[in-house]
Amino acid sequence: MGSLKLLTPTDCVKDRLSAFFHWNDAQALEQALLVAKGHPIDLDNIKDWAIDEKHLHKFEQFLKRLQST
Repeated sequence: MGSLKLLTPTDCVKDRLSAFFHWNDAQALEQALLVAKGHPIDLDNIKDWAIDEKHLHKFEQFLKRLQST
């Protein structure tokens, strides 16, 4: 029998934010917000990753939207 690997909620948010960061995909931002609102995520990890991706400004947009709900 094989193994099944799943993304953590943090990994899922990073995946969706990647589409927002690189292709300005507004729907991907909405999906990231939905996951972040419904599951515990590691915001420090996501922020560090966003800095490495050179998209701190877009991370801050995500964070502002997340905190406003």
